[in-house]
Amino acid sequence: MLEKRRVSRQATRLNIEFAVTEVDCRDATRVEAKGSIVDISEHGFGMITTYPLQKGHAITIRGRGDGKMPAYGLVRWTERAGSTYRAGLYHNGTTTSI
Repeated sequence: MLEKRRVSRQATRLNIEFAVTEVDCRDATRVEAKGSIVDISEHGFGMITTYPLQKGHAITIRGRGDGKMPAYGLVRWTERAGSTYRAGLYHNGTTTSI
């Protein structure tokens, strides 16, 4: 795979709960799901989930137990791997802690 990132990501394993906002031409739907952040950088992170994330979805992270945890992410790409999905998400560098 061709590396397109400007900043390298650091491997991690953070279990999270998140809400996905799906928008179509008339409605917005919010769905709760779980996943794991597997790598993170200043402006992005990779995650694995059973929820079928799609490019363009916006997620809000619920279970933020780490001060380095982003508050949200925008899905840039996804790959299906059996019953799970690997996704790359962008965030603006804003982090929160509980």
